[in-house]
Amino acid sequence: MMKEVVKSNFVDLWYGEFLLKDTEDKDYWALLNQCEKKKAATFSRKDLQQKYIKTRGIVRIILASYLNSDPKKIIIKTGEYGKPFVLDEEIYFNLSHTGNKLVIVVSNCTNVGVDIEKCRFRKSLPALVEKCFSDTEISYWNALPEKQKTHMFFRFWVRKEAFVKAIGRGIAVGLNQCVINPDNQNYFSYIPIDYGFALDWKIIDVLLDENAACAIVTKNLEFIFNQKLI
Repeated sequence: MMKEVVKSNFVDLWYGEFLLKDTEDKDYWALLNQCEKKKAATFSRKDLQQKYIKTRGIVRIILASYLNSDPKKIIIKTGEYGKPFVLDEEIYFNLSHTGNKLVIVVSNCTNVGVDIEKCRFRKSLPALVEKCFSDTEISYWNALPEKQKTHMFFRFWVRKEAFVKAIGRGIAVGLNQCVINPDNQNYFSYIPIDYGFALDWKIIDVLLDENAACAIVTKNLEFIFNQKLI
């Protein structure tokens, strides 16, 4: 018998571009707290500073739409390993950006991680595969036609990154310890034991751009998945 999806459970992916030319036209700076403003002041490059300010402002505006709150009043803290979270609210979020593209994932029911990367050839890809992939994944990748290897590398990479961001640990947990099942790439075949069973987690591949790879990792629950434009 098919499980009924609980309609109140959601995972929403927001995506768009930074559009740096209009950053100064909107008062994102006023939305930041003192820690965020202090962090913004550390950027030596103006474009990176603008990206940071606009990203944090957009995150606050989006979270406020769920919490029915003033964006300035949302208390965003950082976990032990650097993952941001909203204090005293049952809302989970994560973000990633590459180039001019920004993705933010928000959920009310599960820890979430998201990653997006441009798919571009690098001479270092084989070395990264050896370092960050498991033996099973290495065998799978090496057997691919050459023209598929770059794109598939980044598809595997963003899934692994999304997982370590979902658990709040980052790459220190060991990307080669987060093993994607080559035969069913919406799931892991192995994860570090501290984070439950492999099937406790779900991978959502997201096609936003044919030249980019994007993936979300969540707990393996029933929820509605939506994509929204920033």
